[in-house]
Amino acid sequence: MNDPQNYRTALDNLPQLVFGAAPDGAVEYMNTRYVEYTGLPLDDLLGWNWGWVVHPADLPNSLDVWAAAVRTGTPREVSHRLRRSDGEYRWFLARAEPVRDEDGRVVRWFGTCTDIDESKRAADQLRGTRMLFRSLVERSPDGEVLVGADGTVRYANPTAARLLGFTVEEFSGTDLWGLVHPDDRGAVSAWLERVMLAPGEHLPLVVRFVLRDGSVFVADVLGTNLLPDPDVRALAIQFRRDETPAR
Repeated sequence: MNDPQNYRTALDNLPQLVFGAAPDGAVEYMNTRYVEYTGLPLDDLLGWNWGWVVHPADLPNSLDVWAAAVRTGTPREVSHRLRRSDGEYRWFLARAEPVRDEDGRVVRWFGTCTDIDESKRAADQLRGTRMLFRSLVERSPDGEVLVGADGTVRYANPTAARLLGFTVEEFSGTDLWGLVHPDDRGAVSAWLERVMLAPGEHLPLVVRFVLRDGSVFVADVLGTNLLPDPDVRALAIQFRRDETPAR
């Protein structure tokens, strides 16, 4: 690998876009894959001209991160979109590392840009789906509660808090099962055992909750064990007012 030509050939065969820069941050080298990706002549990308292929919305932050790396001489990374030769922008994770001489001075920068477009778009889509789901839950006419295995309320939508006589802030951290009518606690305990033994299943129960003013709220409850789900790790409790005529 002492032969410069062999070194460049190796860099050209890497799956990443590779660049090299002077100590002041001016880009002096890009591998063939980088040039082919952009579809631009190499000379049009050197120095600080590489910014032309960064998405305009991402460029200010990318320039700030790169300037901070050069100023401090420390490794940095940033995610930004790069324009492909066909005009499409794809997400890349750009990383840069300083190369130092024996005295510790930065003599060169070496960096790579790794295509993360699919994972980034999937993450954005998942985040959007979660935000939509959260919005729907927040507006649900049913009470929606997530409780830990010990019954502590970890999340409650506004409807759940209102039906049980709390604000959302007050309800968070409350022992949900501590609100159960004393005469229903045995049935709730047995029901919880069934819920715990059947992850993912929706198990119903009619439960009486005693509110802070002493009144009783009768609820149709559905319980689902989502403790094994790494994204939830809670029991999902859904309830609404029981409309069954008094028996």
